[in-house]
Amino acid sequence: MAYMALIEQRLEIAAERARVYEVSQDYAVRYQWDPFPERIAFVGALQTVQRGARVEVVARSGLRMEVEFVQVDAPQRAAIRMLKGPLLLKQFAGSWVFSELGPQRTQAVFRYNLKVQPWALPWLLEPLAVWYFRRAVVARMRGLKNYCEQLVN
Repeated sequence: MAYMALIEQRLEIAAERARVYEVSQDYAVRYQWDPFPERIAFVGALQTVQRGARVEVVARSGLRMEVEFVQVDAPQRAAIRMLKGPLLLKQFAGSWVFSELGPQRTQAVFRYNLKVQPWALPWLLEPLAVWYFRRAVVARMRGLKNYCEQLVN
């Protein structure tokens, strides 16, 4: 297996796991808590979060990526892989996993794996890509936590 950089962040959320998962995958409310996307739209025949569904994501930074859901196991996990993306990225995949810690307590784990193109000076640009996505993950997790915890209170 080829090396891919790993970005992983964990955060405890004071809300029920099913609710956290639902909020995380509901694109109607996504813009209320998620600072990353400018636009999210389903592409193709599948118009709900399910295995095989394709989604185009345009980040506020201008980064554009088309991803496919490769695993959907509500309320525990959703995983994607990049189909089309920035020229710099050779591969990108991610998963959001939600574990029940107790009543109204959920652990969220966001994992992203990425690999930059071999011609893109990986020794230089891969750490920058990791920095960019790690920053985005931290902000997204904080947004999800704040939104879900406000729903509970």
